[in-house]
Amino acid sequence: MSKSLKKKNHWTNKVHEAVITRSREGGGGGGGELGWELKGGAENGQFPHLGELKPGSRAALQSGKLAPDELLLEVNDMPVAGLTTRDVLAVIKHCKDPVRFKCVRQGERTTQCIS
Repeated sequence: MSKSLKKKNHWTNKVHEAVITRSREGGGGGGGELGWELKGGAENGQFPHLGELKPGSRAALQSGKLAPDELLLEVNDMPVAGLTTRDVLAVIKHCKDPVRFKCVRQGERTTQCIS
């Protein structure tokens, strides 16, 4: 397979960054709520990924884009893949605003039988 074809389809080319400023409610080290539900985590045998946007969220997306079910790879340059949901939330809580996420859209799952 040619190098150009490999580069074009590799998942690392689809990683993107989004920057969020938290709402000022809730206090804490870096501010209030992010406004996104966090799902998955090592305790569930999954990578941490974004859930739905919480209703009434006041967190502001400064740059980039976020979508439900995107895998969360890094928070402010700290790798979070393989951490429990609780640990990821602790990392986010202790970050100062703005919070930078590196995310990637999940790949499709195959339902084909491999034999």
